[in-house]
Amino acid sequence: MEYMEQKMDELIEGGIHRKDELEAHEAEKSNYLKYRGKCKEFCERAVAEDPTLTMVRGHYFCPIWGTEEQHWWCKKPDGTIVDPTVKQFPSAGVGIYTEFDGFITCDQCEKMDVPEDEAIHYSNYSFCSTACQMRFVGL
Repeated sequence: MEYMEQKMDELIEGGIHRKDELEAHEAEKSNYLKYRGKCKEFCERAVAEDPTLTMVRGHYFCPIWGTEEQHWWCKKPDGTIVDPTVKQFPSAGVGIYTEFDGFITCDQCEKMDVPEDEAIHYSNYSFCSTACQMRFVGL
């Protein structure tokens, strides 16, 4: 019991003041762990179960985090978004979905509109040229 009291004290000091806030925080953390990085996998399952859905690759802007995250979701024929992993985001789908247009921005020089199939990909980064890739890694 002492451990639980200590954890509760830590959460209260960190800004969580009520039991319902603590429960919401725990549920959010659980959803994040369950869905994070599994968007494509969950979408593939959804499309297998409902062939009228189409998979969409793009970005989701979460207004709570203030970031644009790479993401996969599904779309119904009428354009309605079906996002099987939306609970990974604290905004739970209230953010902005932007479909990937096939072009990247160079992570070194920030040149825009580089076709993805012509870009050089290294880990989580994309480059417009070998020169930019080499500069990025310090060569």
